[in-house]
Amino acid sequence: MLWSIRARMKPALSVIEMIPDVHRTQALTVLRKAAQDGRVAGIRIDADDRDLVLYDGPVALISPIGARLLRALYQQGKIKLKKPAAKKLPALDAYIATEAAFRADVTRLLAEEDARLDRLAAIVADPECATADELTPYLVDKIITAKLGYGASGSVSFAGITAHRTRTADASSDAQTLDTGRILCWWVDQDGQRHGDVD
Repeated sequence: MLWSIRARMKPALSVIEMIPDVHRTQALTVLRKAAQDGRVAGIRIDADDRDLVLYDGPVALISPIGARLLRALYQQGKIKLKKPAAKKLPALDAYIATEAAFRADVTRLLAEEDARLDRLAAIVADPECATADELTPYLVDKIITAKLGYGASGSVSFAGITAHRTRTADASSDAQTLDTGRILCWWVDQDGQRHGDVD
């Protein structure tokens, strides 16, 4: 999942705590299972949305889609509570109401990512189509890898500039260890300014 999509989701525990007197761990476990199964009673989650329900990383995140699924689980009595269930959940409902905006953002972000990857593929296939303002150490590394091979040091000219990939020697390495030096990708612009990775 793209970082920019995760940035539009809320921490799982803060969303779960929108339900008063909830057993948080059990609620998160039930939500995970429902997201994997792809359905809860009246709600079906298609394969594309399944990835958007919940981000299960070091800090779990829940989207408005996941919040809607959580509410359905709550209404079915599948979430354990410490006290009798509340009839209204205004904070959770307010987060669920942002689902349309979340979906629009996801569609836009995925389209931008596809365009970025298409442009990267076009530049790697024909480096001369790159412009100087598109140059980054990442792009230089991709182009040199495509032209010279993985990990190879060397230079390639494109966009009117010669870019370089070099390996620095690690001061602590000796003949009996693997080379652990850094790979640097850099170039000098038309004004003589060096750009990219620094030593």
